Amino acid sequence: MKLMSLAGGLPHYYNLVLNKLQKEMGVEVCVVVPSTKGATLGAGVFESKDGIEFKVFYQEEYTTYYGKKFFKGLKELILQEKPDVLMVNWPYQAAFVFYPGWYNFLRRNNVALVSKEIPFQVPHYDQAISYYLNGGGVTENNQAHQQNKSLLARFKFMIVRETRRLFSNLVDAHINYLDEAVAMHASYGVPAEKVFVTANSPDTDVIFEHVEALKDVKSNSFRLLHIGRLVKWKQVDVLIEAAIALQKKYPQTELSIVGDGPELEALKAQATGYDFIKFHGGIYDMRELGQITCESGIYVLAGMGGLSINEAMCFAKPVVCSVADGTEKRLVREGYNGHFFESGSVDSLVSVIEKLFANPDQIAIMGRRSQEIIQNEINIHTVLGNYMEAFKYAIAAQSRTVASH
Repeated sequence: MKLMSLAGGLPHYYNLVLNKLQKEMGVEVCVVVPSTKGATLGAGVFESKDGIEFKVFYQEEYTTYYGKKFFKGLKELILQEKPDVLMVNWPYQAAFVFYPGWYNFLRRNNVALVSKEIPFQVPHYDQAISYYLNGGGVTENNQAHQQNKSLLARFKFMIVRETRRLFSNLVDAHINYLDEAVAMHASYGVPAEKVFVTANSPDTDVIFEHVEALKDVKSNSFRLLHIGRLVKWKQVDVLIEAAIALQKKYPQTELSIVGDGPELEALKAQATGYDFIKFHGGIYDMRELGQITCESGIYVLAGMGGLSINEAMCFAKPVVCSVADGTEKRLVREGYNGHFFESGSVDSLVSVIEKLFANPDQIAIMGRRSQEIIQNEINIHTVLGNYMEAFKYAIAAQSRTVASH
């Protein structure tokens, strides 16, 4: 089986997943990325070419007549590489609606079309217009999208909604990692059997190698940890404020912040004078990152994010979070391996961390439960197994469609 994936870049964590897909699942992987900085990557996303074992094609990304990005020379590349599956995400999905010939091209060349996306800010069909008109969703600057209730805006958002409906029903299979995806896609007319809920995971095998190597590292139960890009929707400012409040009652409180991004200087200014708050910068070496994680007691994701939860749980850390990207709904179980707090509320965050500080033994117990969830339920093997189911279904569905015509 050969997979071609369209991507906005090469995030270091996803490269390991694709390596594993190729090496252990027997899938020949090739990835198409922009030849220059991708327009769809978030601020501070770390890209790396190190250790890549799959083919990478650097194609020119251009702005289409309908305003979204797509790749030049993609048809020629498909004819050259002959993939069985083409996997696309936003905004590349729109091309298959606005350039109708693309769908027929894939059918003529026996290429199954698979959609992969994170649908945590995708409205149901019947709610879509009001969702967009009222500025639904937030940007990574933690701002609601601009509200616009004009007739022109309503017409534009109708096009957006119908584009999603049309594309959703063109594809042979959908890959999502949220359980809610089945109902969301159903609202656009997609049958449940075409929606594959894979969950989400980094390469947990690699991480557990470091877990074993770092097993003797001593942790500080009162050290809080954040790992992730420093953008506003991560709400690290809320975590800093909570840590300052906690330190007044628990003097042994510490906070380690790992990451880089546009909010770094503002966050450092907020933490000025508080020596128990340490900024480590962006760290992408798993051994170094694992050392810092092992030395910490509690992982706190104050805002948006996902895979950092998986990583912290591999290292047996309880997780405190609010509303992230949906990853938390499967991984974090209230009172079992972590706690939830009210998004944006410093008081709520302080309150749930205090529950753990007041009973440090629970930190270790919850941490072990976190690790067991990764080992037994959601890891790289379960996730890639779900990917393979989706690919096989898509190939069979594409074959049936071609045969029927």
